[in-house]
Amino acid sequence: MAFAVVGVLLLAVPALAQSNSILIEIPGINRGDEGEIIRVASVDVDPGMFGWLCTATAQTENNASEHDDNDFILTSGSSNTEILNWEAVAGAIVSMSGTLVLGESITVDLRIGPDRVSSGGVRIVLTCSPPPPPETTTTSTTTTSTTTTTAPPENTTTTAPPETTTTTQAQPPAEVKTTEPPPQGGVSAGGGSTADTGMTAAEVLVGAGITALATALGLVFVGRQVNSPRE
Repeated sequence: MAFAVVGVLLLAVPALAQSNSILIEIPGINRGDEGEIIRVASVDVDPGMFGWLCTATAQTENNASEHDDNDFILTSGSSNTEILNWEAVAGAIVSMSGTLVLGESITVDLRIGPDRVSSGGVRIVLTCSPPPPPETTTTSTTTTSTTTTTAPPENTTTTAPPETTTTTQAQPPAEVKTTEPPPQGGVSAGGGSTADTGMTAAEVLVGAGITALATALGLVFVGRQVNSPRE
């Protein structure tokens, strides 16, 4: 489409060295299809301004022509921004939508609107300034003294377990069982009534009765002798 454009004028205006302003003039008429992008200007940037930040305005000098939606696209280095719809009102001053960071050069492209024509006679003025110095971060080292207070140990009372009292109950002496056989014989022999006489219980009772009777008779007889008068 570049061959279909009639009267395209690429005007490169050197950047003003050591200046805060850059002026770019685009005097010619440009034609093209709607949406077509045409390179209309290119300028070099002074090395001392690399990295500077710029804002821009565009103003038409042809007060008779008005065309909607003609846009300028400005590019420098890796930065780009736009001046939108700059020809909608004749003689109006239209500002750039963002900030341009300067590289080695500045290019200006025209995006054609629905009228498919731009009358030209435009002045683009860039106002530039060095970037602000980088912020200096000051790191302050604060020494914090930490005091650790140890609480005194709690008083702990230890209670001894109660003494265990063992009560020993005296036990009666164990019964001594004698297995020695009882003495033999009667009372005179030391055997007593439990001595083994070799007689049955009936025989013992009869013998005891006879002995008792004999003893009673003897006592009567003796009594009689005592009481009888002497001749």
